[in-house]
Amino acid sequence: SINTSDHDAAIGLSHDGQLLFLYRDDDGDGNIYQSELMGDIWTVPEKFGNNINSPSMESHATLSSDGQTLYIVSDRKGGFGGRDIYRCKKLPDGEWSQAQNLGPAINTKYDEDGPFIQADNRTLYFSSKGHKTMGGFDVFYSELSGEDTWSRPANIGYPVNTVADDIYFVLSADGKRAYFSSIRDDGMGDLDNYRATLLFKEATPLTVLKGSMSVSDQDGNPIN
Repeated sequence: SINTSDHDAAIGLSHDGQLLFLYRDDDGDGNIYQSELMGDIWTVPEKFGNNINSPSMESHATLSSDGQTLYIVSDRKGGFGGRDIYRCKKLPDGEWSQAQNLGPAINTKYDEDGPFIQADNRTLYFSSKGHKTMGGFDVFYSELSGEDTWSRPANIGYPVNTVADDIYFVLSADGKRAYFSSIRDDGMGDLDNYRATLLFKEATPLTVLKGSMSVSDQDGNPIN
């Protein structure tokens, strides 16, 4: 249900593991799709609407843990240059708002890509060829305060970042382990996948709730 005879790429997964975001080339257009896990079966991917996809290329997506904010990457007109990171908000009717550029605090005239929003919904990790890089794409993080104010992006530093490309950085739920792609001398060739333990971060307390819920009417009759 997920794969086709064309280019299909997994670009993001919701924090609860129930939504999978995919990129499809679509004859050079480049669009984001979503599939939902129903039991152990993934639904046929559905293409996001025009508020998220555009005639330009949309190449990456990450969803906040509350499901209310979707961050995407696009090279559409009106940005700061190259690929920029945008934000879409879930509307009361369940649709997504128009994509809003995160602004010059995050985006530069160079490419930004691979955003990942941590489960706290405040810390955004992303890769950039701008800001103060060691070379190529470097991983940065920025914290959201209030509704729209992002802190100055901080370079996560060596050994995650190198003089080559370091991109597609994601964190485990407790914030201690990172997975990312990088070009390194000890790799198998071109971009390889790596894991890092973040010694400078304390583990984030994590609670997982499992169970079932029953709903009854005012007379105590079960409601299916």
